[in-house]
Amino acid sequence: MKYSFDDSELTSEKSLWDVYKQSRRILPSKLQIFAILTTMLCLGVNAFVLVDNDALLLKDVRKWAEMGFNFSITTLGFLIAGFTIFATLSKPKMMLAMMEHTNKETGLRTLKYNFFAFMKVFIAYISVSLVYLFIVLMGQPDGLVANVVPLLPNSSCVQSSIIKVTYLIVGSSFVYLLLLLKSFIFNIYAIVMNFLRWEYHEE
Repeated sequence: MKYSFDDSELTSEKSLWDVYKQSRRILPSKLQIFAILTTMLCLGVNAFVLVDNDALLLKDVRKWAEMGFNFSITTLGFLIAGFTIFATLSKPKMMLAMMEHTNKETGLRTLKYNFFAFMKVFIAYISVSLVYLFIVLMGQPDGLVANVVPLLPNSSCVQSSIIKVTYLIVGSSFVYLLLLLKSFIFNIYAIVMNFLRWEYHEE
């Protein structure tokens, strides 16, 4: 069977960075944006208005970073294993047929759109895990950040700002990861239903 697309399109991405750049065309839903902004607002009010003791916020940041790293790495392992099994069992003919169609919202081939949706979740989990890991390694009482900040001008103000902003980022990242997990599960469901629909029409 002849296809209208060039086979080089299937392997046009040469690195994870290329995949990330393409996946940025897939915009987050309004629910995701609203949930993350609401979480950031609540955490911001708590950090900048309600809590006067930065040491308490710093304690939360360190605890959350450790919890987040464990959660993200563990979840990422399950997601990759599940995706690998799913991709292995997928039908090549159907995936090539999906490559024939273009997603109207993003301009991506439908096959690329579906796989980029999965890759976007993986990349997000890896990126956020690196943020958590940096905090765990560098943000301890005797870590690099704690030793460098006192050397800066207005160190107390800088320290307070770093703690509060990090508190905001780490706290809202939990909501972000959970919403991505929700999207991942729905994408699996939607593609499985499409596989069944393909089989229905094939028979």
